[in-house]
Amino acid sequence: MNTRSHQLRLGALAAAVALATAAAGSLSPTAAAAEPASFIANDTMWHDTAGNEILAQGGNVLKVGSTYYWAGTKLVSGAAKDVNLYSSTDLENWTFEGPILSQDGTEGDLAEGNWLGRPQLVRNPASGTFVLVVEVDGALGNNVLFATSPTVDGTYTPTGPSTTVNGNTMGDHSVFVDGDNAYLVYVGDNATTRNVSVNVAPLNSNWTAVEPAISSVWDNVHEAPAIVKAGATYYMFASGKDWWNATPTSYRTSSDLTGWSGWKTVPTEPSSANSFGTQFEQIIPVVGSQGTSYLYNGDRYSQFKDGAAPAPDGVGRKAWYPVTFASGIPKLHGSTDVDVDAAAGTLTVNEVANGRFDQDAAGVAPPQWDVSGTAGAAKTDVGTNGPDDRQLTMWHPSPYSAWVRQDLTLPNGTYTLSFDHKSSGGQNLAYAEVKNHGGPDIRTDLRTSRPGWTKRTVTFTVTTGTARIGIWTDGPGGTWLNIDNVSVWPS
Repeated sequence: MNTRSHQLRLGALAAAVALATAAAGSLSPTAAAAEPASFIANDTMWHDTAGNEILAQGGNVLKVGSTYYWAGTKLVSGAAKDVNLYSSTDLENWTFEGPILSQDGTEGDLAEGNWLGRPQLVRNPASGTFVLVVEVDGALGNNVLFATSPTVDGTYTPTGPSTTVNGNTMGDHSVFVDGDNAYLVYVGDNATTRNVSVNVAPLNSNWTAVEPAISSVWDNVHEAPAIVKAGATYYMFASGKDWWNATPTSYRTSSDLTGWSGWKTVPTEPSSANSFGTQFEQIIPVVGSQGTSYLYNGDRYSQFKDGAAPAPDGVGRKAWYPVTFASGIPKLHGSTDVDVDAAAGTLTVNEVANGRFDQDAAGVAPPQWDVSGTAGAAKTDVGTNGPDDRQLTMWHPSPYSAWVRQDLTLPNGTYTLSFDHKSSGGQNLAYAEVKNHGGPDIRTDLRTSRPGWTKRTVTFTVTTGTARIGIWTDGPGGTWLNIDNVSVWPS
């Protein structure tokens, strides 16, 4: 974790917490289950520097100089749609710059009620013009609309009416910039059916029109395609087709944007069948003095959970996770928190996945954790901070035992495990444990009654490249233990 001082901007927060290195079993009281204070906080509602919810679905992040700009669609039920713009120098704290393209009136491409989706913001290096590429309603699927501005934060003016793409409407799209060239990467329709092909097509010299595709493959199972270049290899990522719902992420590779390998599923750590409750949107390169790191930009359309089409049930609209490319294979890491050093181009992470237990609905076993013991005794439950908060609840009306654990892959070194807990007391056994790290098992007793949230920290050293963290309870019926905000950071 780097030592820069930040104000927390991402997450619906109960309080700020300092992650202190402490001896095993040390504790301090907190007024409520606390949240971290200086990094990307996944599985929370994200807010800008003014404290307002960030509304930027389906968009992309563009770096201009040392500043990152994030364009995305404001999707609020019953309201006109805008393309909102936010700026940041650290990818953690985002300032709202305002809407840069808005719906207004009842006619034309930007009529209220029309679709205005997946905005892609790019800069043409030849002209210096900023170009916004968005989806709007077409006859079968979506048309593409181009709009431009001389400044990144200006009002974008459409260059003309929307058009089909090479004769047909389209589904999801992105724009990939490769040096002086830009390409529309899109899911294409045919005359009668939506979403039947994945295509790569150059944009013209002004980046305001689409030329014939250089790659077009029949594909009716993927959507939301986008390309990133890592080393000499082009990687195309895509989501599966399941409405608003979270899906696995797939990838394929190419050396020249024309001939692509077959699709493979992106491996995840730990294992996740739905990209940690998200849909793929973009891979964000974080280029700095010490190299390049990559962030997976994931959408979570949780605002549509109660609609007719599937949608995920986790907390938050966005989640950004590290991606690594060991041996040319991308791997998605489900870290709960990501601390970005944008100047260096490095990421430091809370190694625990779903450490806030906010990645799924209440009443289910927590994703990313192995759960065993009495059925229903360990589950995600609504937390004390309202419906946008979850916690682990270990309880049963009859005598019970329950265990939750997560195996972590860790470079050798010293780490601090931190978590918040409450307890009824009265259990036969209740403890947190660190094991398989190369040293003696470390247990922290949790049987003492604690009606208010208490923070515990445990320091341990890894010499095996792994560690298992877990919580164990065994008790009479009616006794309970709550756990929240689990983290493992380098000390």
